[in-house]
Amino acid sequence: MLSPLITLVVTIFIFGLLIFIHEFGHYMVARAFGVGVIEFAIGMGPKIKTWKGKYNDFSLRAIPIGGFVNMVGEYDEEIPEEHKYKTPLNTKPVWQRILIVIAGPLMNLVLAFLIMSILVSTGSVIGSTKVAGFMENSVSNNYGLQINDEIIEINGKSIKCYSDMAYKIVSDGNEPIDMTVLRNGEKVYLEDISFGIETEKGIAFGNQDFLVYRKEKTFTNVVYESFWQSVSTVYMTVDSIYDTFSGKYGMDAVGGPIAIGGEINNTIESSKSFVETLQNLASLTVMISVSLGVCNLLPIPVLDGGRLLFYIIEAIRRKPLNPKFEQAISAFFAILLFGLMFFVAFKDLIGLF
Repeated sequence: MLSPLITLVVTIFIFGLLIFIHEFGHYMVARAFGVGVIEFAIGMGPKIKTWKGKYNDFSLRAIPIGGFVNMVGEYDEEIPEEHKYKTPLNTKPVWQRILIVIAGPLMNLVLAFLIMSILVSTGSVIGSTKVAGFMENSVSNNYGLQINDEIIEINGKSIKCYSDMAYKIVSDGNEPIDMTVLRNGEKVYLEDISFGIETEKGIAFGNQDFLVYRKEKTFTNVVYESFWQSVSTVYMTVDSIYDTFSGKYGMDAVGGPIAIGGEINNTIESSKSFVETLQNLASLTVMISVSLGVCNLLPIPVLDGGRLLFYIIEAIRRKPLNPKFEQAISAFFAILLFGLMFFVAFKDLIGLF
């Protein structure tokens, strides 16, 4: 009984932290521009507890998924009497509203970078992209890859760090790939490098069959790796979303909070020490935080990206869209989103048994 309880507590903590950071971004930028705020809420559904702040209410709600910052004039045309003295969101210049919208996802990306910096600085090693040797039964060395080759490009993508390289080999290596390497100080273009293939849930992945050299852990290397590994995580997230929508992975690759909770449980159970557990959970938190930030920027009404799209259209037209049109579109997509959430949750529950 202890393991499921720990998993539940850790899952709620991680989601709570990421949601708080996200909404805090919206809140602080809105406050900085003088927008009136009615409520800062963590969770959805009925209120569990409300605190009266100097400028607005802070509330904790029953369902520990999501959150919101209710700004004056954002959801309701009719402003409550006690908030009429506050400045409505829709009276602010469109560029300020755009910054308020993107502040939430941006905070998730900033948090991911900070956690990544801690992971890199406290980790035992930093991997490079330079081939140190080949594993038993390796394949890629038969197609031109050599020891001491430094991989700088794969299938047209610039490789800045180990995670860049590892991801591209896994995602693209189910077919022959093209590489550019530094060999004896010169760029060498290698075509049709093949790797071994592994299959999981009917999806084929490339298998990295070589080892790499370690990089010296200096201050410069830590900063470099923290930045580029964070950028790499964003790239992996965007690329995975594209591959999912394009049909490469299918719906089996789509998971919600229940699936993430299962992954958190697997992480806790597979870790061999308390320190390793913290490191693995921190790595997972980076992935979730980046996913939350990136997915919220998708141009879908009811998400931050949808609101951003409306503001961009307003900036181009030099006048806002019809509020009733916005509300109708948002309501339609809200129904679709809740339907998708229900489907994913049902699929994840089935997967538990």
